[in-house]
Amino acid sequence: MTLAIIIAVLIMLLFQCFFEVAYVNGKSMEPTFQNGDALLLKKWGVPKKDDIIIAYIEELDLMVVKRILAIEGDVVSIDESGVYVNGKKAAESVDMKRTSMEFIVTANQYFLIGDNMMDSLDSRIWGCIGRSAVQGIVIKKLF
Repeated sequence: MTLAIIIAVLIMLLFQCFFEVAYVNGKSMEPTFQNGDALLLKKWGVPKKDDIIIAYIEELDLMVVKRILAIEGDVVSIDESGVYVNGKKAAESVDMKRTSMEFIVTANQYFLIGDNMMDSLDSRIWGCIGRSAVQGIVIKKLF
Protein backbone atom coordinates (compact mmCIF):
# COMPACT_ATOMS: atom_id res chain seq x y z
CA MET A 1 0.00 0.00 0.00
CA THR A 2 2.74 2.46 0.95
CA LEU A 3 4.70 1.68 -2.23
CA ALA A 4 1.59 2.38 -4.33
CA ILE A 5 1.15 5.77 -2.65
CA ILE A 6 4.81 6.67 -3.18
CA ILE A 7 4.60 5.69 -6.85
CA ALA A 8 1.40 7.69 -7.30
CA VAL A 9 2.98 10.78 -5.69
CA LEU A 10 6.10 10.43 -7.85
CA ILE A 11 4.00 10.14 -11.01
CA MET A 12 2.00 13.20 -10.00
CA LEU A 13 5.16 15.22 -9.29
CA LEU A 14 6.73 14.18 -12.59
CA PHE A 15 3.54 15.11 -14.43
CA GLN A 16 3.50 18.55 -12.79
CA CYS A 17 7.15 19.14 -13.73
CA PHE A 18 6.69 18.34 -17.40
CA PHE A 19 2.99 18.90 -18.18
CA GLU A 20 0.17 21.26 -17.32
CA VAL A 21 -3.54 21.54 -18.04
CA ALA A 22 -4.86 24.91 -19.20
CA TYR A 23 -8.33 26.09 -20.15
CA VAL A 24 -9.37 28.24 -23.10
CA ASN A 25 -11.01 31.51 -22.10
CA GLY A 26 -12.63 33.34 -25.00
CA LYS A 27 -13.23 32.98 -28.73
CA SER A 28 -9.87 34.02 -30.19
CA MET A 29 -8.82 30.47 -31.16
CA GLU A 30 -12.12 29.37 -32.74
CA PRO A 31 -12.73 27.11 -34.58
CA THR A 32 -9.62 25.23 -33.37
CA PHE A 33 -10.52 25.58 -29.69
CA GLN A 34 -13.74 26.68 -27.99
CA ASN A 35 -14.25 28.62 -24.78
CA GLY A 36 -13.81 26.20 -21.86
CA ASP A 37 -11.77 23.57 -23.74
CA ALA A 38 -9.10 21.86 -21.61
CA LEU A 39 -5.64 21.66 -23.18
CA LEU A 40 -2.66 19.50 -22.26
CA LEU A 41 0.62 21.44 -22.43
CA LYS A 42 4.19 20.31 -22.40
CA LYS A 43 6.51 22.58 -20.44
CA TRP A 44 9.70 21.64 -22.29
CA GLY A 45 11.04 22.17 -25.79
CA VAL A 46 11.41 25.16 -28.06
CA PRO A 47 8.18 26.27 -29.74
CA LYS A 48 8.22 26.43 -33.53
CA LYS A 49 6.17 28.15 -36.19
CA ASP A 50 2.51 27.06 -36.21
CA ASP A 51 2.67 25.64 -32.66
CA ILE A 52 -0.17 26.70 -30.38
CA ILE A 53 1.15 27.95 -27.07
CA ILE A 54 0.06 29.40 -23.76
CA ALA A 55 1.87 32.66 -23.07
CA TYR A 56 1.84 35.19 -20.26
CA ILE A 57 1.61 38.79 -21.48
CA GLU A 58 3.14 40.63 -18.55
CA GLU A 59 2.09 44.14 -19.63
CA LEU A 60 -1.56 43.04 -19.58
CA ASP A 61 -1.25 40.51 -16.73
CA LEU A 62 -2.95 38.06 -19.09
CA MET A 63 -2.52 34.40 -20.09
CA VAL A 64 -3.34 33.76 -23.75
CA VAL A 65 -3.72 30.79 -26.07
CA LYS A 66 -2.32 31.71 -29.51
CA ARG A 67 -0.67 30.25 -32.59
CA ILE A 68 2.93 31.12 -33.47
CA LEU A 69 2.73 32.83 -36.85
CA ALA A 70 6.34 33.96 -37.10
CA ILE A 71 9.69 33.22 -35.47
CA GLU A 72 13.17 34.72 -35.32
CA GLY A 73 14.17 36.30 -38.63
CA ASP A 74 10.64 36.49 -40.06
CA VAL A 75 9.10 39.75 -41.24
CA VAL A 76 5.37 40.18 -40.61
CA SER A 77 3.55 42.77 -42.70
CA ILE A 78 -0.06 43.73 -42.09
CA ASP A 79 -2.27 45.86 -44.31
CA GLU A 80 -5.94 46.10 -45.27
CA SER A 81 -5.62 43.05 -47.55
CA GLY A 82 -4.16 40.66 -44.99
CA VAL A 83 -1.27 39.39 -42.92
CA TYR A 84 1.96 38.40 -44.68
CA VAL A 85 4.99 36.51 -43.37
CA ASN A 86 8.13 37.03 -45.43
CA GLY A 87 5.98 38.28 -48.30
CA LYS A 88 3.63 35.27 -48.35
CA LYS A 89 0.00 35.75 -47.42
CA ALA A 90 -0.78 34.06 -44.11
CA ALA A 91 -4.39 35.26 -43.77
CA GLU A 92 -6.96 36.60 -46.21
CA SER A 93 -8.14 39.69 -44.41
CA VAL A 94 -8.01 41.42 -41.08
CA ASP A 95 -10.05 44.08 -39.34
CA MET A 96 -7.32 46.48 -38.36
CA LYS A 97 -7.76 50.12 -37.45
CA ARG A 98 -4.25 50.96 -38.65
CA THR A 99 -3.64 50.86 -42.38
CA SER A 100 -0.30 49.05 -42.31
CA MET A 101 2.32 47.70 -39.90
CA GLU A 102 5.50 45.71 -40.08
CA PHE A 103 7.18 43.61 -37.41
CA ILE A 104 10.65 42.08 -37.61
CA VAL A 105 10.83 39.11 -35.26
CA THR A 106 14.15 39.24 -33.41
CA ALA A 107 16.10 36.55 -31.55
CA ASN A 108 14.12 34.55 -28.98
CA GLN A 109 10.83 36.20 -29.93
CA TYR A 110 7.53 35.05 -31.42
CA PHE A 111 4.70 36.75 -33.29
CA LEU A 112 1.39 35.28 -32.07
CA ILE A 113 -2.03 35.35 -33.66
CA GLY A 114 -5.46 33.97 -32.81
CA ASP A 115 -7.08 31.61 -35.31
CA ASN A 116 -10.21 33.78 -35.09
CA MET A 117 -8.41 36.92 -36.24
CA MET A 118 -11.56 39.05 -36.20
CA ASP A 119 -11.94 38.48 -32.44
CA SER A 120 -8.37 38.18 -31.16
CA LEU A 121 -6.05 40.42 -29.20
CA ASP A 122 -2.61 39.23 -30.25
CA SER A 123 0.79 40.35 -31.53
CA ARG A 124 -0.94 42.67 -34.01
CA ILE A 125 -1.78 44.74 -30.93
CA TRP A 126 1.04 44.13 -28.42
CA GLY A 127 3.88 43.12 -30.74
CA CYS A 128 6.21 40.15 -30.42
CA ILE A 129 6.65 38.23 -27.18
CA GLY A 130 9.85 36.85 -25.70
CA ARG A 131 10.57 33.15 -25.27
CA SER A 132 10.37 33.61 -21.48
CA ALA A 133 6.65 34.46 -21.84
CA VAL A 134 5.88 30.97 -23.17
CA GLN A 135 4.32 28.83 -20.45
CA GLY A 136 3.78 25.70 -22.52
CA ILE A 137 3.15 24.16 -25.93
CA VAL A 138 -0.29 22.66 -26.57
CA ILE A 139 0.01 18.96 -27.37
CA LYS A 140 -3.60 17.83 -27.10
CA LYS A 141 -7.14 19.02 -26.54
CA LEU A 142 -8.46 17.00 -23.59
CA PHE A 143 -12.13 18.02 -23.74
